[in-house]
Amino acid sequence: MTNNLKAPLCSFFALASALAASPAVAQDGESEAVSQDEGNVIIVTAQLREEDIQDVPISITAITSETLLAARIEDSQDLQFNSPNVILSANRNLTIRGVGSQSFGGSADTNIGVLVNGVFLQQGSTFGEFFDLERIEILRGPQGTLFGRNTTGGAINIVNKRPTDQFEGYAQLQLENFDGVRAEAAINLPIADGLYQRFSAHVLKRDGYTLNLKNDQRIDGRDQYSLRSSTRFEPTETTTVDLVLNYFREDSNRANAVKSLCTPDTTFGCSSQTVDFDFPDAFGLDGLLGGAVRPSTFSDNPTDLREVRIDIEPEQDIEDFLATLQIEQELGALTLTSVTGYRVGDNASFRDFDQGTRPGAFEPGTYTTAFGPLTVADAGNGNGVLTYNLRNQGEAVTTTDYRTSQEAFGKREQFSQELRLGSDFDGPFNFLVGGYYLWAESSGEVTTYLPVSRTLGFTTSGNTSDADVDSYAVFGEAYFDITPELSILGGLRYTKDDKSITTASGFIALGAPFVGEAEFDAVTGRASVSWQPTPDNNFYFTYSRGFKSGGFNPGNLGTPTFDSETIDSYELGTKNQFMNGRVTVNAAVFQYDYSDLIVGNIVGTLATNVNIPSSRIRGFELEAVAEPLDGLLLEGSLGLLDTEVRSDFLSSDPSRGGDFFQLQGNSLPNAPERTLKLAAEYTFLGGSNWTIRPRVDFYSQTGFFSREFNVSADRVDGWEQLDLSVQFALEDRPWSLTGFVKNVTNNDDITFLEVNSNLVGSFRSAFLIDPRIYGVALRVGF
Repeated sequence: MTNNLKAPLCSFFALASALAASPAVAQDGESEAVSQDEGNVIIVTAQLREEDIQDVPISITAITSETLLAARIEDSQDLQFNSPNVILSANRNLTIRGVGSQSFGGSADTNIGVLVNGVFLQQGSTFGEFFDLERIEILRGPQGTLFGRNTTGGAINIVNKRPTDQFEGYAQLQLENFDGVRAEAAINLPIADGLYQRFSAHVLKRDGYTLNLKNDQRIDGRDQYSLRSSTRFEPTETTTVDLVLNYFREDSNRANAVKSLCTPDTTFGCSSQTVDFDFPDAFGLDGLLGGAVRPSTFSDNPTDLREVRIDIEPEQDIEDFLATLQIEQELGALTLTSVTGYRVGDNASFRDFDQGTRPGAFEPGTYTTAFGPLTVADAGNGNGVLTYNLRNQGEAVTTTDYRTSQEAFGKREQFSQELRLGSDFDGPFNFLVGGYYLWAESSGEVTTYLPVSRTLGFTTSGNTSDADVDSYAVFGEAYFDITPELSILGGLRYTKDDKSITTASGFIALGAPFVGEAEFDAVTGRASVSWQPTPDNNFYFTYSRGFKSGGFNPGNLGTPTFDSETIDSYELGTKNQFMNGRVTVNAAVFQYDYSDLIVGNIVGTLATNVNIPSSRIRGFELEAVAEPLDGLLLEGSLGLLDTEVRSDFLSSDPSRGGDFFQLQGNSLPNAPERTLKLAAEYTFLGGSNWTIRPRVDFYSQTGFFSREFNVSADRVDGWEQLDLSVQFALEDRPWSLTGFVKNVTNNDDITFLEVNSNLVGSFRSAFLIDPRIYGVALRVGF
């Protein structure tokens, strides 16, 4: 075990021993219930029933609506600042405890389940900003029994606010630099006895954080909005129906990745060590035009990470609709619950494929090319001119510049149904049983355009795919109180995934389609024992197994499929409250035995996924919240990780010519050894019914490797962020004005490096934290 884990583990066991030896604060449950401050009780549904978070034998961070506002948690990027061992890579790959989605392709599943109101989203969430939420639950560790499809890393459950029988609402307007405007509002309407309605909306518009020196315009901006309708119907005292409709729309000038790094390197193709911009013509793309392209014509790549020089304006167009329907029927001591989900959406994107400019790249003359004879006209000053397509709709350009673009389209649709029966007996035994079904379908098309004659077609490289999955599961858990202080639980789940895919790819034209069908199944579950010597102290040990089904590598004759992966998790934890609820301290140590870890890379236009037979993850987590004085709130969390590939395993790296490299002993990707969060706020009276609440949030994480090869070109350095805010509020009215600064020091830190296709020299796309953002938010409630 590494030294960075020994001290925390010793501290953990010392803490456990001290707590076990400490006397109970309350004499019995009744006196404790009377003395405990209800404001410190956080109710979660981590076990599909409402429970105090301190009683759940799961490592879980619950971010309430109050915390979302106070810590300015506005989108998924901010989640990593508020939970130990959670990071968000490339703005889309969520990793928990070193477990994240490293696979590619239409048949690949996620390692982290994203759920909205208990409905599992097959391809993650695209619902923009967080607004009008009840809470967000971050469950760390394999979820092999209860939550939708199996996940090996954890689950994020986003719970929307539900309607109530009170007329109320709020409106908020936030103004930021970069001409940013955020507006949101909600209204709750009690229509009749047992019928309540809530409407909410969010709008975000801002300029981009990145300046394109080609035209002095900013890119990576946002233009998006979200609408939500929530209806609660209570036809009887024992029946509750919740229908929530979410709609999201975006039309922004952003790309999935903006800044690219490339120093030509004979080993890496492109190294990420500097921002030089001269891609090697590794696959002879320039040679397609028979010598008409002058070599080494790329313009300089700006050294400033917030600046680019590209000749294609990025576009992002997304539309998404999600409906969730939950029906609860109480049947005495039993509750029958139905959860139905339906989602449909599509997306389109357009971007500069080589992320650079090549002015004056053509040599006048007549050439023999792969497409036949080609005449490059003389545009004067020794430059040649060509006419060619840049997108599917036939957008032709006549230019002396070598321009490349990539266009992508995707559609997704899913339906899920879960039915479960749970008990609430007065005795020591309770249970939960259920069944689950998911049908999901996705399709996509990606086309890359290079300068070729319009008369000879526009498809130079691309792929199309249709992927389907039918997932079936039955599950159950039993809960038994051996004594009032000692309880156990055990659960099992059987999952069967039927997957199919039809896809075609090609460089000049699409080849014969690949058709694949496969079935993956597994039995997973968990077992746990909890000891609560006092109502305020909980110790638990949990074993759990998670499963992620395998898939296909279309077009890869050597490895047409890849296997499922599993994790066996062992966790020892404690949850404690002191000083009558003023101090909360939760801690856990854990070990994962990882089998057949799925990792993937892009080779040409193909996804290649392989399984690493054996890996191991060890870690420690500590979360603490304290209110030592009235008005003073202190928060802190620490996460430590030690990850290692245990197998003697050779893997091919396409960014280094396809050579094979030994992975044994390497760290897992996206797994920083330490994450740290510290926060403090103090609320005091300012006179005339005013309260003033300054707050500081600090986050830090160490460096990590973005791929399993652990080469220096994939090393992401450690980084940190400091946020400040101050709120002015009226005590007798729901009114507040908040000034804030995020990333006070204006760091340009890289959070992830993504290797692109070897067709463009395997250059690295760099993802950055947001620059310094400051502004003011006015919130009015009624």
